Amino acid sequence: MLGFGVENQALGAWLASRGCSFSVCDHRSESCVTDPAWDGSVTQWRLGEAALADLTDFDVLFRSPGISARQTELNAAVAAGVRLSSGTELFLQCCPAPVIAVTGTKGKGTTASLLMSILDAAGVAARIGGNIGIPPVTFLDELSAHDLVVLELSSFQLQDLGASPQGAVLLPVATDHLDYHESRSEYVAAKGEICRHQRSDDWVLAAAGCATAESLAARSAGRNLTFGGRSPDRGDGCWIEDGQVWWRDGEPEAEAVASLSDVRLRGDHNHDNACAAVAASLLAGVPAEAVPKGLQAFRGLPHRLEQVGSGDGVLYVNDSLATTPESAAAGLQAWPGQRVILIAGGSSKGADFEPLGIAIVAAAAAVVTIGQEGPAIARAARAAGFTGPMDEDCATMARAVAAAAARAVPGDVVLLSPACASFGMFASYADRGEAFRRAALNR
Repeated sequence: MLGFGVENQALGAWLASRGCSFSVCDHRSESCVTDPAWDGSVTQWRLGEAALADLTDFDVLFRSPGISARQTELNAAVAAGVRLSSGTELFLQCCPAPVIAVTGTKGKGTTASLLMSILDAAGVAARIGGNIGIPPVTFLDELSAHDLVVLELSSFQLQDLGASPQGAVLLPVATDHLDYHESRSEYVAAKGEICRHQRSDDWVLAAAGCATAESLAARSAGRNLTFGGRSPDRGDGCWIEDGQVWWRDGEPEAEAVASLSDVRLRGDHNHDNACAAVAASLLAGVPAEAVPKGLQAFRGLPHRLEQVGSGDGVLYVNDSLATTPESAAAGLQAWPGQRVILIAGGSSKGADFEPLGIAIVAAAAAVVTIGQEGPAIARAARAAGFTGPMDEDCATMARAVAAAAARAVPGDVVLLSPACASFGMFASYADRGEAFRRAALNR
């Protein structure tokens, strides 16, 4: 076990239940590592800074998502003949049920959850896991061939996966996590694992108009469809036109399976996410009549354009999970006809803020910056031509919200859409979102 976080702890419990023994290698000290009830299965604890110093005496290494597959020690072990695997790969190899997996730079959790809502409306026995917080190995023993599994997978989980699910959804792929991946090409290659190993009877859905997603999908041996966009000229798949959600699956004529009003989420990006979920559900065999009910039942996830409060006619929206410039720009564009005061900034992931600067010019009335990347966002906005008011380098979320509220008038939206990771000021994106919620409710 390389790393002993949530995913490998779940995998360790599964292996221990089968009488397997293994070692645990974790850079944390002994006082920081949980000692599980099945400790008898652990033959050796290698803890501390030298935990990964020599891995050539193992047969298989189960990599935690937080440890890059490109790390020097792992490269040396693989060169010596050691097999590199992960809990995700083992799950795909052992799962008796068909699996639909979702990846992309942003929108994974929303799309996977929307898909689950449609499956639930259709009465399909389905389970969800992966990057959404539930290691799928925890429910592996409960599955049968009659079930369905939805996985949300990050680039960390996909890197060198060596296996693909029967159904794959490729949301738009931009650039992210350059604090983890060596380059954009490595990040994109990791995303491609979701469909690279598919067979001819599998399928992949790619975001229409995203050249990267479409290129990765083209490498699959499975059936290739698209979702999103606003025109039906891309072959089979799902799109929105004239206020309807359309679906075509090998037939000359498309079928309207839902109304756009059934989608209770704001923004064109979320409408595309809905198309992905609809298409995946129909490919999984869900009857079309279940689609509107499933869409209507889903109201969104926390920290994703979440309306957390209002006061003095001003709406406060928590989009803390918008941790890339592209997703923050999408959050800005979700409020046509309203003035938006944007709160943005945080810790670095090596991002280019030019797209956000352009979106700020088009959609923001004022900008408030926080964190390490606040100055870079301010520079990008000014370089793009933004001349509106800007409050820079707010030291706390409470100060940022107060500054935004001072700029707002009735009918405005104060939007936390940070375009950055949360670290430095906050423990996580959820911690940041909750701080925004508290500050908004205290107005």
